[in-house]
Amino acid sequence: MPPKKEPEVKVSFFAHPDPFVEIIFIIFSILVAIYLINGIISLFTVESLSSVWLTNIMWRVIDFFILYFWIFQILSMVISATCILGIVVFLRKLWFMRANAHKLLYPQALPTTMDVNPEWQRILDHIESTNENDWRQAIMEADIMLSGILDKMNLPGETIGDKLKAVDRSDFRTIQNAWEAHKIRNQVAHEGAGFILIQREVRRVIGLYRSIFEEFKLI
Repeated sequence: MPPKKEPEVKVSFFAHPDPFVEIIFIIFSILVAIYLINGIISLFTVESLSSVWLTNIMWRVIDFFILYFWIFQILSMVISATCILGIVVFLRKLWFMRANAHKLLYPQALPTTMDVNPEWQRILDHIESTNENDWRQAIMEADIMLSGILDKMNLPGETIGDKLKAVDRSDFRTIQNAWEAHKIRNQVAHEGAGFILIQREVRRVIGLYRSIFEEFKLI
């Protein structure tokens, strides 16, 4: 079963998949503001300006600030709020990045026994045994589960092999895994103790069955 895609979370009016792009945008905005302020200040620091003219300009600027001081108060509050919002957005993005990284580094534990199909749980118990007969039993029981899937599909044929031949591949994406696993099951059943099994190979075969059962949501 393909993993579910987590919903995208929009945390700001300037949303971007990479939070560092937002940081660069905020820094760029601040630099532009500083550049404009420096440009205004430079008008009053030109050496060629006469002292009288400069004094008049300074008084006019002072009068202007006194008259419209409330405007600058509001402007400073807006700039401060914008900076705070940028910091909050960055911290939230950083929190989401760390949460996603934590999920990748520490995936959730596998479902407990109560959440697992009892037939499948019995197969898992068999492959954890140190007894080779239990490994054989695990493969046989997994093939029985495969047979149940094919029976529900109402396919023609008497054997699992006959039914697999009648399967429409568009309805059975893991059919190649089913063929491979069933062939090994036949070797186990027909050759008996003459077919040597190792636990690593048993795990691989059960993994083939797992992909089938996950496709049909049995586990």
